[in-house]
Amino acid sequence: MKKALLAIIALTLSISCNEIGHEASATDPNNKNANIGHAKHSTRIEVPAIQAGDLYLAHTTTVNGKENVTYSIAHNKERKHCRWTAFTFDASNRAISWKRDNWDNTEWGGDPFQPNPDMPEEYVMTKNDINRNGFVRGHVVASYDRVYSKDANEQTFYYSNISPMYSRFNTGAWSDCEGLVQGWGRNSGFCDTLYVVKGATIREGEYRIVNSCPTVPNYYFMALLCLKNNTYKSIGLLFKHVNGYSQTEVCTIDFLEQFTGIDFFCNIPDKVENTIERQYNTGLWNGLKNYIEVEE
Repeated sequence: MKKALLAIIALTLSISCNEIGHEASATDPNNKNANIGHAKHSTRIEVPAIQAGDLYLAHTTTVNGKENVTYSIAHNKERKHCRWTAFTFDASNRAISWKRDNWDNTEWGGDPFQPNPDMPEEYVMTKNDINRNGFVRGHVVASYDRVYSKDANEQTFYYSNISPMYSRFNTGAWSDCEGLVQGWGRNSGFCDTLYVVKGATIREGEYRIVNSCPTVPNYYFMALLCLKNNTYKSIGLLFKHVNGYSQTEVCTIDFLEQFTGIDFFCNIPDKVENTIERQYNTGLWNGLKNYIEVEE
């Protein structure tokens, strides 16, 4: 992929927070691709279109007596790997109240990785599938993404949220951008809400099988939508999964949809969604100025 030669136009689109909220109107007749008829919380803004054959779950925790969506996930049982995960940073969950080191003094003894209690075990890879084949247990939703409570952090250690990553990829480009996303999401001056989708390529030809590890993705991605003062901006991040430091590539959400086959932010009214997803500006996302831009 080559560096873009054209100037990027900044997106400034205003829309009332009260008009959408976290749960978008999936019954809007003008929204042709919304998640209609799916499980609870599937119409949230961050949740992509749910594909046939994927198991959709929304993991929740109770925060101050109210249900909070920790993250949503679409998991493919044949590939034993998630297609995507989706969550938000906002005033209800950007706090830091739990540290990973705290697991050392619990029943997990510092290793809280565990099967997903809401998913059949045969749908999910195991520690042996991953570690015995030379990979590490890489989080899709990062542990540090969900540290507003112990329960929320524990849910990030479900094996359904774990992917076989090369160690240097996991601690390199992927970790670097996890830090950027967390910085943006926890900065109330930057966003009122940051909608985040993370995942991997698992369509035919977009992954490889390594011994007993059924799915090693060729690429990972992050799709981001920021809401601040009734104005949206979006950007896509794409990572080639290599045994070393991967160059992060920046793109529009439209390009990321074509590359992954995933319909992001489908629950937003189409006329708004189409405008949001066509444009981006690295200057509006602190830390991305030196990253490669995809030529579309």
